[in-house]
Amino acid sequence: MKFDIFQNRARNDSSYFLNHKQLGRYKKMQFAVKTDTGKIRDRNEDLYYFDAQLQLFAIADGMGGHERGDIASRIALEVIKEWVETQASPQIDLGPMKRLGVLRDLAKEANQRIYTSAESQNKGRGMGTTLIAGFITYSYLAYVHVGDSRLYVLRDEKLNQITTDDSFVQKMVKKGEITPEEGRVHEKRNIITQAIGLKRTVAVNADAYPLVPGDIVLACTDGLHDLIIDDNEIANIILAAADLKEASDTLVNTALDYGGTDNVTVLLVAVD
Repeated sequence: MKFDIFQNRARNDSSYFLNHKQLGRYKKMQFAVKTDTGKIRDRNEDLYYFDAQLQLFAIADGMGGHERGDIASRIALEVIKEWVETQASPQIDLGPMKRLGVLRDLAKEANQRIYTSAESQNKGRGMGTTLIAGFITYSYLAYVHVGDSRLYVLRDEKLNQITTDDSFVQKMVKKGEITPEEGRVHEKRNIITQAIGLKRTVAVNADAYPLVPGDIVLACTDGLHDLIIDDNEIANIILAAADLKEASDTLVNTALDYGGTDNVTVLLVAVD
């Protein structure tokens, strides 16, 4: 079963949920996603993709102003969708190293396509997108990450951030100039240091993270973590929800209640 969405600007929000029965032989991998334009922006430049058979997901947060952010995030996810439709085989177990290799190649191809598209039209210069993409298995999460969209794993009622933002504020934190807590509310926290498509080459962060039964993987754009700045609050919302759909709905609605100043996308996957 494949599911993908390329956001319709006419709609303010979109959500999707796959339950155990719908997932068939992948019944132990529940999935829910919700995205919203927010209260300030006039369109949604966040896009997401999910393939239940491959257990492959991606989210992209476009940037660049006008319609350029839309184009960048769309190109990035089209690269992934093309690979799924033309090269992937759900019958083959790639293994963690090969999965990471695939993800790196897809991120670099997306970077090249967006950069080339921008170069071919002057008005497109400066467009780019964050990208998180990953394969979720019952024992590990293999992922790539560029920008300030994030990956978390909820385990034993504790939310662990497993990606590190490519951001100006994160560099300040690393140098010890500010604390992580100060970084969460810093006025320059939205300035990112790299994105897919901005330059001819990109440094892709790729890694594998061990998973155990009961884990919940959260992928989100900065529209969530910039508004709900307390990881404990995010964890408590997920834990209090009846299912992943309710959790994704509540997370997005809470971000909107806190101002909704950006597009917000939340993707949740549970490993049972």
